[in-house]
Amino acid sequence: MFPLRRSTKDSSVDWPALLSLLEDDDRRAAVSRIAPSEGRESYLTALRRIETAQSQATLAAGRRLHTASKLIDRPTIAVSGMLNSGKTSLVSSFLSEAGQRRTLRGTSNRHGTHRFVLWLPQSWRSDVELWSLLITRIGDSLGNAPEELSLDPDIAAEQYNNRDGDASLLSVPLLGTDPGLDEVGVGLLDCPDIVSDEEFGLGSPEQRRELLGRAATLCSAFLIVTGAESSRDTTLADLLRIASDLMPGVPRMLAVNKVRPRQTPDQVHETFAPLVQKYGVGTLYAAYDFDVPSSRPFIPAFGDQHPQRDAISAQESDLQREDDPDPLPVFFSVSEDPDSNPPAAIDEDRLLQALPSKLDRGVLFSQLHQALRINLEDAVWNQGLESIRRDADQSFEKTRQCQQVLLDSALEYFAHRKIGGEVIELRLHQSERIIRQLSESFAATAPWYARWGVRLNATLRRVVGGAGDFIRNLTPTAVSRRAADDIKGRFRSGEYGGLIEPTGLINEIERHGGTTVLTHLAETSDHTSASEDGVSAFREPVERAVLRFEQDDFTTLDPRRLDTAVRQMWSEVPVHRKIATGLTPLAALFATFGAVLMIPVDLGANAILAASIPEMLAAAGLTIMSTMWAANRGTQDVSQQAARQQLADFLAVLCDELGVARPDPPMDVRVGNVDVTLPPSRIASGEPPERMVSLYRVRDEFIAELKRLLPRPTGASKRVGGSPAESGVMR
Repeated sequence: MFPLRRSTKDSSVDWPALLSLLEDDDRRAAVSRIAPSEGRESYLTALRRIETAQSQATLAAGRRLHTASKLIDRPTIAVSGMLNSGKTSLVSSFLSEAGQRRTLRGTSNRHGTHRFVLWLPQSWRSDVELWSLLITRIGDSLGNAPEELSLDPDIAAEQYNNRDGDASLLSVPLLGTDPGLDEVGVGLLDCPDIVSDEEFGLGSPEQRRELLGRAATLCSAFLIVTGAESSRDTTLADLLRIASDLMPGVPRMLAVNKVRPRQTPDQVHETFAPLVQKYGVGTLYAAYDFDVPSSRPFIPAFGDQHPQRDAISAQESDLQREDDPDPLPVFFSVSEDPDSNPPAAIDEDRLLQALPSKLDRGVLFSQLHQALRINLEDAVWNQGLESIRRDADQSFEKTRQCQQVLLDSALEYFAHRKIGGEVIELRLHQSERIIRQLSESFAATAPWYARWGVRLNATLRRVVGGAGDFIRNLTPTAVSRRAADDIKGRFRSGEYGGLIEPTGLINEIERHGGTTVLTHLAETSDHTSASEDGVSAFREPVERAVLRFEQDDFTTLDPRRLDTAVRQMWSEVPVHRKIATGLTPLAALFATFGAVLMIPVDLGANAILAASIPEMLAAAGLTIMSTMWAANRGTQDVSQQAARQQLADFLAVLCDELGVARPDPPMDVRVGNVDVTLPPSRIASGEPPERMVSLYRVRDEFIAELKRLLPRPTGASKRVGGSPAESGVMR
């Protein structure tokens, strides 16, 4: 009667062991937290951070599967259906007269069922342990502990109908027991329809669909009630799909109520056959409309014990009293063969009333257990883990975007570009350390003609002393000082190099989308926008970054390669080459170096210069030397290696101060037609700032252990490793 779709794999799941894995925040933790501080998170901790409701649903799914075996002899059938289809009437047909009076039947909204009502055999209360387990399962499924259905029919009717209009009560099930169910030994879940209007304040159709799906996990079988005219109704298809998708393998039955005599049982079978086949319905039932006298031949009757037969007789003889209960529908299984259906005689076991006695508890449990396992797999893998993975992917993507904004902003200073925007070369941070190296190398390798007019005393040769002394040694004459001032103006105007100072850098960060991407800096600790105070949120961290880079940049050029490159360049310079100012090449170079060192003196420590060696030579008026240096691959390599290191260090410091994880593996920069990978930063990272972009990663160790304890659902995505979003962000 109920086909069992058996799984080829072992369906047993060790829930305590699986729960231990989901709670582990150490060796088997699900998530590595990379930023703001390194650490690990358990599966459940991460899921609570991302989606609290899903973490609760995962735990509930595990508990349902773990406790299912204890309820093998206590199956429950869900009775759902269309609006005014007679769901409660069908449920009432299994109850005692006292239980029937506690139900609510009718076609008006005042008589509608607007709560989930679970009817259980009264005898089940005697087993305290199992009863407590049942109550827990009900709460796990719908999210709230059940409310007792009143023994007073009037109060019970108000509860059924939710006449207080409290939509939140939709998720609080009513629980009633009845001795009429003791003999059949099954529970019945009377479900509200899923099409009632939200305007009544009794829950939207979407909310009802969601709750129906959650309630379905309580049940070992699904019985859907519909009217004869609803074969093409999309709502009926939705109900069947919910039953099929959420509880796969659990038996599904379709009961067609209020069939008119003009439609014979075999025609009913033909009409609903497409739905039966599409959604795997095991049995199709039909009940004819007892309000139509000509329906009587199609209503089976077996002796006087069936009140429906008496109800028809009383109705036909006009002897039925007004206070008698309404007659109840008589459902029977429909056969494709016309001769096997009423008005021909049928066996009593074809009645829906006989269903509980025919249920194979072992088969039902096997199907329910398999469905609950699939639900747990879906909750853990497809819902929970995907939420965690999606959150990790988003954190990597967010971090990558932030890093790209900061790199693009840094390149506005560290990249020497053509007019079209192509990067020709990377610029050096012209620190005092670099200037001293350049001065010493150019002085030590300069030919006699280049030194004319330059006093190379021992102090300069050793390149020692403070910055002030160094500047005076580089610009000893009034002519050289005037030249240095002129060159300094060229650097400050942006004609050569890039002058890095906080205000300009902030403007570049904002121009490259920093206000949109670096949103974690948008609010201050008291949750007010920094921009409301007239101060950019980037001001303080950018100032710290520039100052820190100036202090911690210890990058130097390779002395041997530098001397070789400078000596080669000197050898190719014309002997009598002079410049317009009357300075020799070496004097002009020293004036340029002095101009660079004057910039932080004039503008403060938060102003530094990034310029390539060809730009420095051009600023000195040594255009031939500039062209020669730029054209020689060997000389270019000397400075580009250091420039890449400085750019990587500056980017790392920007990331540190603006609350972004450092790039790991390092990012690429396109120079000319080649993608150049930046080296790892040599500047040590400090304490993470108060506001920082979080960065998470799903751990492969957790995935491997999860596969062992809860094998991945058949047909699920095979994605188990790191996300593509992680590339270029963090290793």
